[in-house]
Amino acid sequence: MNKTLDDVKKILLNAGIDEPGAKARIILREIGQMSAEDLLLQKEIKNKEEILAFARKLARTGAPLQHLLGYWYFMGEKFIVTPDTLIPREETEFLVNCALDKVNKIGTKNVQVLDIGTGSGCIACMIAKNAPNTEVLGVDISLNALQAALENVQKLDLIKRVVLRKSDIFNALREGETFDIIVSNPPYICSCDYDNLDKTVKNFEPKSALLAGESGLEFYKKIIRGAKKYLNKGGYLIFECGQNQADEICRLFEENNFKVSDVICDMAGIKRVVCAYASENIS
Repeated sequence: MNKTLDDVKKILLNAGIDEPGAKARIILREIGQMSAEDLLLQKEIKNKEEILAFARKLARTGAPLQHLLGYWYFMGEKFIVTPDTLIPREETEFLVNCALDKVNKIGTKNVQVLDIGTGSGCIACMIAKNAPNTEVLGVDISLNALQAALENVQKLDLIKRVVLRKSDIFNALREGETFDIIVSNPPYICSCDYDNLDKTVKNFEPKSALLAGESGLEFYKKIIRGAKKYLNKGGYLIFECGQNQADEICRLFEENNFKVSDVICDMAGIKRVVCAYASENIS
């Protein structure tokens, strides 16, 4: 085994860091600029001390590796992340891909998309990047999150098609402002499950982006009810959801005159995305 890789793994293992082997490889990849092939061939590492110093910092702080790096990857792009934003996760790709599918179905030149709780802006940016016929408004209650999102929008050269605004869900939207698609990965952890979260998530990721009342459904209810005013007739409302929440979200949709069109499972078989469209008598 590569000795530096082994040393990093031991540092993390001794500190009780989860998945020390996987994180050791990430550290060598990101800090040491080592590819999987480089590791396999045991190529010389020129900045071993920098790598070990990063590993010790991770072990000492217990912070998410992504926060210490200051970035993480989502759908092939590197996004700035901070303690004020959720770390982009693979499961959210299912939400973006569902939105892109609906953009194609709508097919017009200027599909209007609203991303509620935009955080790092990864959802808004990847919809805009992969669908040039979209204009996306990303809203968030956190100014610090919006600052990170703005940096990501600028870095991806999407400033003309992704607009950001401080808003608590719909409260800063303008009269007459409507959308063809509304997407959201809202807070969905119920208060009874919060204490059982992984300690890295609980201690370092923004509580306001995770916690959603006693049922975990608080934000889904607010968005579904409020969407009636801002969603164009026949438009789509698409949610990422937590484990065992999809069926209840489908029920909420039906109670509010939406028709469920898609329930999408992630790679683990969890119902991760629910999409519904506005029926004719929604308003």
